[in-house]
Amino acid sequence: MPETILIVDDTPANLGVLVETLGGAGYQLMVAEDGEEALAQTARTQPDLVLLDVMMPGIDGFETCRRLRARPGTHDVPVIFMTALTETADKVRAFEAGGVDYLAKPIEHEEALVRVRTHLTLRRLRRELEGQLALKERFMRIASHDLRNPLCLVLVAGDLLRRQPAVAETEKLARYVGTITDSALQMRGIIDTFLGLRASTATEGSPATRVDLNLLAAAVARQHEPAASQKEITLAAELAEKLAPAICDAALIYQAFTNLTSNALKFTPRGGRVTIRTLATPGRGRVELHDTGPGVPAAERTLLFREHARLSVRPTAGEESHGLGLSIVKHLVESQGGTVGADFPAAGGSVFWFEVPVR
Repeated sequence: MPETILIVDDTPANLGVLVETLGGAGYQLMVAEDGEEALAQTARTQPDLVLLDVMMPGIDGFETCRRLRARPGTHDVPVIFMTALTETADKVRAFEAGGVDYLAKPIEHEEALVRVRTHLTLRRLRRELEGQLALKERFMRIASHDLRNPLCLVLVAGDLLRRQPAVAETEKLARYVGTITDSALQMRGIIDTFLGLRASTATEGSPATRVDLNLLAAAVARQHEPAASQKEITLAAELAEKLAPAICDAALIYQAFTNLTSNALKFTPRGGRVTIRTLATPGRGRVELHDTGPGVPAAERTLLFREHARLSVRPTAGEESHGLGLSIVKHLVESQGGTVGADFPAAGGSVFWFEVPVR
């Protein structure tokens, strides 16, 4: 889509030169004859660059630029002043008002075109950089949040391991050590993803493979069993007998899986039950997390899966909750062509689920 340039000038000759030059270069043009008209137009349509005359009837170019800079919609739109003023003080005043450059009148076709292209390119690059920084910041929040879950499991398993008697049950010790190993491996995977900036958890297409959701469910249940045991929660896995392989990135779906499971354990009271269930649906593999927690009030359900959503329901044993887990699940699953959701049975509790394509 061609970029849009607003030309603000009350001199027909100048307008004619610029319209011919910039229109011929393929830019979309807006034209205003004074500052008030320019402000009115930019309130409706945001240009990508403004060519602004200094001396105009009504408010001058300096004041027009200051007002553009004060508006949220146009505060970062580059403004190139057009002026016959040549004094250094006038040029300084133009930059102080928020201009990025200036063109001396009479306007030269080639110079105007080069300066316009330069500042439009700089704006595009700045926006791309801002987008990349925002993407990296979001990924850092996700990585920081998701590293907490396996780290807590490592700590819980280690604590339980320390409490075992000197002549401990070998099987139980092996299970706790396995949880520590699995959690540490998951943490390393998250760190590797961050260091490689894997397109902010697959926004640019992670490698899709054939994934056995039943195996992931069993691994997640095994990893979270010590945490469930500490709260005296029954953690069970009910696996579909026939389930086609899911087409997705196993590491990312495992990450979503562990977020939902950790969330279910946080919000289920001591002595409750959490069930991990896999089901086959037409063209999809479905994972459900059933819990016997308090559920979510109907008025707050639209906030689910939103980043930093704060609900009235709180974890049942003082666990930390930052309002990121469900939004991360949504991002991870949707990056793999899947969908997420939550149901709240009349009998109580919650069912959080996701579906991913199968083959």
